[in-house]
Amino acid sequence: MIMNHRMSHVLVRASDFRPDSIARLNQILDVAGLGQPLRDPADGQAAGGTAALINVPLHPDADPLAIEAAVRAAGPGAQGVPALFADRPFSAGTAVGGEFFFRGAGKKSGHGLGWVPAPAGEMPQAPARNENGPHPVIALLDSGVQRHEWFGADHGASFVQDADGLDHWSSPVPANDPPGPSRPIGTHWGHGTFIAGLLRQAAPQAKVLSMRLMDSAGSVDCGAVVNALQWLARPHAALPRIVLMAFGRQASPHDPVLDDLRCAVRALTDRGVTVVASAGNDNSSEPVYPAAFAAEPGIPVISVGAIVGRHMMAPYTNFGPWVKVGWLGTDIISIHPQTYRNAGGNQIRPSAIDNPAEPKKADSFAWWSGTSFAAAIVAGGLAAGNSPALTLPLPPDPDQP
Repeated sequence: MIMNHRMSHVLVRASDFRPDSIARLNQILDVAGLGQPLRDPADGQAAGGTAALINVPLHPDADPLAIEAAVRAAGPGAQGVPALFADRPFSAGTAVGGEFFFRGAGKKSGHGLGWVPAPAGEMPQAPARNENGPHPVIALLDSGVQRHEWFGADHGASFVQDADGLDHWSSPVPANDPPGPSRPIGTHWGHGTFIAGLLRQAAPQAKVLSMRLMDSAGSVDCGAVVNALQWLARPHAALPRIVLMAFGRQASPHDPVLDDLRCAVRALTDRGVTVVASAGNDNSSEPVYPAAFAAEPGIPVISVGAIVGRHMMAPYTNFGPWVKVGWLGTDIISIHPQTYRNAGGNQIRPSAIDNPAEPKKADSFAWWSGTSFAAAIVAGGLAAGNSPALTLPLPPDPDQP
């Protein structure tokens, strides 16, 4: 897994932020030879609200890691100024070079290369849903859920609720509008819609609260995740039964934001919310968070890897004692918001999607592989009342005695 960071901003804890913080921090950075790279946050964001972490915008040529280190070296606590942190995003998979491709020669293992179109006949019928019954809520922190005819006449309006605009929460990424010449399809286009289809198959009575955090390349800002979790745990809120996060990242050597994430997860699990997280697709035993919180006392996260049989891990899944549950994750089929004709026969650049020779097809279906989808099936099973003990266990870590 490649560690990276956002170049556009750094993070500051809202509890530490004051009206004069930017000016004082810029003075420290100027003395350190970094100029005055910090800009004032947006007025609404600086006001706090439910946000635990605030994005502080940077001048284009600023280095977030140098800023983080300079403020830390200056001893921010002693000077009454807040610490600044680089925003190290989560990922739902790996990227391939600087441009994404769809390799159409068969189905995929891992999930960095994206989905492959599937025939409608491979998809089961949408399960019946009793609108009068109880509807356990699954908070899906992902790329958003788009309309699809498989949901029925209302396109899933009774099954999916978009959290954007609810009780002062707003999505940090644009809506997943249909791709076009200026919006090419990314590797994780439709990721949240695909997962919603799996949740509907496993738990037709559930209600999905869709929180759009992931971009079409599968990247999720860490600060946005902390804020979303804190919003879910706000006082007097109707708590979801399950929170599903199908993304993660390794911890960096200096990673204080991980403490904020830990606190946000614990605030939910302490109130009885089940948190399900995918283990990642790097074929590594290196812990990936938030799934690896499952190994820490007092944080009952259900971390899910992918298997291909009762005693065989999928070749791409992460593994180790921090991965607590395994489920099938390879060649999974679900709904997808859009695909294109003949995509299974060629390697196609995203820019070719709008070629008239490759017409788009809406309301489609796809195959995909990855621990995201194993985690989604486990989360759906839990929402339907199945015990996690009924899931297939991963084999022991061969590196452990």
